[in-house]
Amino acid sequence: MSNPDSPQLKKISPESLADLNDELSAMIRAGIPLDEGLRNAAKHLRKNSHHFVEQLALRVQQGATLEDAIDQESKTLPISYISLIKSGLRMGRLPEALQAYTSFSRSRMELRQELGNALLYPAFVLIMAFLLSLFVCFMIFPQLIVVHKMFRLESTPLMSSISALFEFYQSWYLLIPLILCLLFISWKTSRFSFLVAREQNESFIGRLFSTVAYGWIPGYQTLVREMNYSTFAEMSGILLTYDVPLHETLTLAAESTGNTKIIMESHSLSRLLESGTSLKEGIQSCKQFPDFMKLMMMEKTHQSHLPQIMSEIARVYRARVLNRIDWIKRIIPVALLIVIAGGITACYTLIVFIPFVEILKMLGSPTI
Repeated sequence: MSNPDSPQLKKISPESLADLNDELSAMIRAGIPLDEGLRNAAKHLRKNSHHFVEQLALRVQQGATLEDAIDQESKTLPISYISLIKSGLRMGRLPEALQAYTSFSRSRMELRQELGNALLYPAFVLIMAFLLSLFVCFMIFPQLIVVHKMFRLESTPLMSSISALFEFYQSWYLLIPLILCLLFISWKTSRFSFLVAREQNESFIGRLFSTVAYGWIPGYQTLVREMNYSTFAEMSGILLTYDVPLHETLTLAAESTGNTKIIMESHSLSRLLESGTSLKEGIQSCKQFPDFMKLMMMEKTHQSHLPQIMSEIARVYRARVLNRIDWIKRIIPVALLIVIAGGITACYTLIVFIPFVEILKMLGSPTI
């Protein structure tokens, strides 16, 4: 077992894993020995995967199978990736399984990059608005107060409220850059956990950063959940097509999602099936599976065609995922622009123009 303090225990980035998958797929199809191919691949793959690939090549050279070698380096890899390797080997279609994972990883990275690009303009507007608010708060408003006192104007409830707001802002304005820094750090540090179930983040800090970075995205948790259902159903359909027993199919398909709750429930269902419980009785107690999936699997006429049924379930959830991703891509930039630009305009109306108008009204009053 690897030393916990050694550098190989650092998580492999999705980009490195996608590159490694391309290399492995090409080597397997070309019939190149894995140990030789992995050593050559380590020379030009990303830096954070060099040690991992070298260790993998060493274990394969020592006689370990690819599945065993990856199992021994499992602390650096996502659960879903390890399960996918096992499933691909079980079906005898490892290159296709690796390509499927690569395609999913790269689509995740592309979506995150698009969201990041959508955040650039609102972030710039927020920074400029913050700098302008400092100018208003520390330069303009004090002058308005001087004018107010110079002419001994009456203090209205509105002016008193705005003065209290400015005094509060002058004391706590540093919270805004701190919050912006927290958002930026959360976005940068949680890139590995994008579209990954929250419980897969091992540390509390990891879960916190992931929540801060992505929790504000409308429908994000639903998107993650439906992606898990789609992956589970698709892998189940493929494994059943290759005559893998149902109880093994359920555990392998669940592990390919990486979702701890689905994995635990699938293991429980697998044990029930092995003990002689029917699929209809066993799946009724599964709370993590959606009603649609349970109804499709419980139907007696469907149980003799489970590979096709699971593929159809995967198609339904895949369509939902694609529609939701498309909706997020379209709605996020527009919503951010409306909320941030509209909110800033409303704030400046309240904190600049209203006090100015109040002073002009009082100066124009015949009682002065």
